[in-house]
Amino acid sequence: MFEAFDDSEWPGASHPRGMGVGMTEGMSFRDVLQHVYRREGGRDARTPVEQRRLNDRLLVVLTACHEVDTARRRLMGSLNTQQIFKDVTHLLAARGDELGTGEQRLQFSSMQADLRHLVEMATSLWDAAGRHFTRVTRLLPAQLNAHEAAFVPLDPAEVERLARDAPRHRAALGEASDLHGEWMGDRFVQARETYQRAVVGRELAHARWASTERARQLAEPGIHMGSRGALAFARVVI
Repeated sequence: MFEAFDDSEWPGASHPRGMGVGMTEGMSFRDVLQHVYRREGGRDARTPVEQRRLNDRLLVVLTACHEVDTARRRLMGSLNTQQIFKDVTHLLAARGDELGTGEQRLQFSSMQADLRHLVEMATSLWDAAGRHFTRVTRLLPAQLNAHEAAFVPLDPAEVERLARDAPRHRAALGEASDLHGEWMGDRFVQARETYQRAVVGRELAHARWASTERARQLAEPGIHMGSRGALAFARVVI
């Protein structure tokens, strides 16, 4: 069931010990999973109950990896946005542009406050994700490499085939493993629903990103038209 975590399957994978202090290379998601698999004695998990427990453990670890990666990207994005906002502020000051009306100054101050709040939230999420990652892996979040996001959609026909085959696989386990088979069937249903929600969420996120990017490209030339254009650009960036 877990043969993919054997050392022979991943040539060249790093093999950290303890907290991994002194490592010169970062770890991929696979490296982290393999590290926990070995630490938990994965090769000794032979009974359905032991395999189920190990599977649950690895799912927790994989989720922690994604949470760290997402939190790191969010923090970097908010810090980059903060820097862009500072650049706009410096540009206005260098050109001697005033923010104009009191309403414009109020909008600018409000955007500054919103941005500070975004950075604070991103920092808090990063700290929480890092603590959880260390708790379940005994590794430092800085040891985890950035995950190369590459979404490969599943073939809907293959998903449906697996759904149809699930009852047959359960029956093949025999009555002695009925509870394990029921657990596997429930997990498949949950995984399919989670995947379908993730596909929809990814499509919505991509649409939001594309819309924001178009708005940024349209607003960017306005910076050269004075404070009003710079404010419009800053609003889009935030």
